[in-house]
Amino acid sequence: MRLEDIKGLGKKRIEKLNAGGICDPLDLLLLFPRAYFDRHAAIVWDALPSGSDVIFEAPPAAPPVIKRIRRGLSYVKAEFVSFGTRVVCTWFNQDYVYRRLLVGDSLIIAGKLKRTKSGTEIAAPRIISRREGDIVPIYKLPAGLNQKLMYEAAAAAIAGVGVKGYVSAELAEKYGMIPIGEAIAEAHFPTSVERAERAKESAATEALAYTLSVYRLAKYGVSARTNVYPDNRARLAEAIKTLPFTLTDDQQTAVNEIIKCLSSDERANILLQGDVGSGKTIVAFLAAYYAVCGGHQCAVMAPTEILARQHYETASAFFGKLNVTTVCLTGSTKAGERERILSSIADGSASVVVGTHALTGKDVKFFRAGLTITDEQHRFGVCQRGSLENKTAGADNIVMSATPIPRTLALSLYGQLKTINLRHKPQNNSCITTAIVSKNKLRDMYGYILRKAGRGEKTYIVCPRIDGDDDISAISLYRELKKGAMKNIPVGLLHGRMSPADKDREMRAFSSGDTNVLVCTTVVEVGIDVKAATTVVIFGADRLGLSQLHQLRGRVGRRGQDSYCFLVSDDADERLRFLCGCSDGFALAEYDFDTRGAGDFLGTRQHGASETFAGIRIGAEMLRRAEKLSSELLADEEVAKALSEKVESKEEFIRSLSLN
Repeated sequence: MRLEDIKGLGKKRIEKLNAGGICDPLDLLLLFPRAYFDRHAAIVWDALPSGSDVIFEAPPAAPPVIKRIRRGLSYVKAEFVSFGTRVVCTWFNQDYVYRRLLVGDSLIIAGKLKRTKSGTEIAAPRIISRREGDIVPIYKLPAGLNQKLMYEAAAAAIAGVGVKGYVSAELAEKYGMIPIGEAIAEAHFPTSVERAERAKESAATEALAYTLSVYRLAKYGVSARTNVYPDNRARLAEAIKTLPFTLTDDQQTAVNEIIKCLSSDERANILLQGDVGSGKTIVAFLAAYYAVCGGHQCAVMAPTEILARQHYETASAFFGKLNVTTVCLTGSTKAGERERILSSIADGSASVVVGTHALTGKDVKFFRAGLTITDEQHRFGVCQRGSLENKTAGADNIVMSATPIPRTLALSLYGQLKTINLRHKPQNNSCITTAIVSKNKLRDMYGYILRKAGRGEKTYIVCPRIDGDDDISAISLYRELKKGAMKNIPVGLLHGRMSPADKDREMRAFSSGDTNVLVCTTVVEVGIDVKAATTVVIFGADRLGLSQLHQLRGRVGRRGQDSYCFLVSDDADERLRFLCGCSDGFALAEYDFDTRGAGDFLGTRQHGASETFAGIRIGAEMLRRAEKLSSELLADEEVAKALSEKVESKEEFIRSLSLN
């Protein structure tokens, strides 16, 4: 069915909808309202904090004022009274609002609450089109669309289109859900705010159950093994004997589990989780060696050039003793060397290929790829990881993470990833004390760093951005420290805009040279290993995610020394306080999952709070319910057959629904 088939949607309306990205009836029906306004609910203005999103209804309390300040700049100001509170709204360069306010009708206005000395104001107010009914839906619309058009289009679509999903009425009742067709109508034309929210949650739960079902069918239906590995466990055992340390029980178990996966009839898709310092890299290299012993190549992809080169050095030392050729390919590899490396990858003479996302380039052709390993997987987008896996079609895949982001956690719990955990660290692992430092204590902290420098210990000072005029800018802070608190010791600077040669020079000076303090951005977040580093200071810590903070904290104490992580913030939130009391990456992941949600479980976005439909958050409870529902859907032979048809096309839930 097309938008043109819906009675009431004319050519001009359809053109506007298409321009806003709404191209068919499902796009329209599943663009759910982000909020609802109950026209009879009282508003307690004094209880609302500044910055709150508010919606109220009232007529202008006095004639509006329009003023032209200069050419191209004017404003319209009006006062309203809502539940006894005087509310001032100001519209800039929107003269048409003046004419609308002159009519004196009651208006629905939305915006952010702003407390000022003169009273209550609404920042960037929006007038919401009136609609019949006590509950008014509020849409977050693409550019070019307005609330009135959306109301009319949704009404026409709901009147002319029936939607059928995969959850029967009986199953919906069992799980406390509203069937998808009824849920869509309720979301757009609600009988109550509570029922509208339940409708959106029902649609989100069905979408999750659909996605989980397709993941399961993909895992068990189209993941047959194409690469065969001879039994080379004896050669692997000899390689383990060459290591200068003994594997932990967790590491040995992880290696055995990976070999078991590579020996199964299914293509391996593994999440190797290990806290910072637990030894994931050597487990991955041993898996790579097993693949190489079977005549296959292995690709190891790291998110930054610094980490890729560090992995290359470690890999060269390990594989060199085993007569295995290793190469490194990054974006800065020079043309002549690049051609030589590409040739060795294509003819199979390079068995282990380490690199950045440069490995996904069109000119990179593997001779016989058997295994891909993606390190610090949370730093890669879903599409980036997929591009390497697609380039090495049929290869087994391992992704590694020290702190799995919620989306990865969700997929590992309920999706197609087999999880292997390294929960215990080597016995020489350090104790890292994490503390919040207010800015009025910076002098004391700098004094501590200077004393550490005098004993040969090194400090990272991390800033969330490269430049700017404040102390969360790496360049500004570097200049300030060089002139002030640390003028008598060597201080380095490292950030993402520097050339690869400059980055390498600064890292070498910090790692094994005279530099005592390295002011840097989060470019050092992943995998950097500096033996003498015992302190990390993180400015703007409240701006960074738990995963980043935990990774940055893991840059110190790499050789068992007691170390410190200082979080500089005058506005420490609950997350930072939790981080101070928790050193377990798995516990941090669970906390992040419970408080932030599962990430964009249904798509390829994975940052920020999860929103499936208009603010419905994917939390642990919804996932558990969807997982049970998925099992019931797959137990129904007819539904399972319909879902299996969606596996190869990887059709999203929104496109899989039936219209009538």
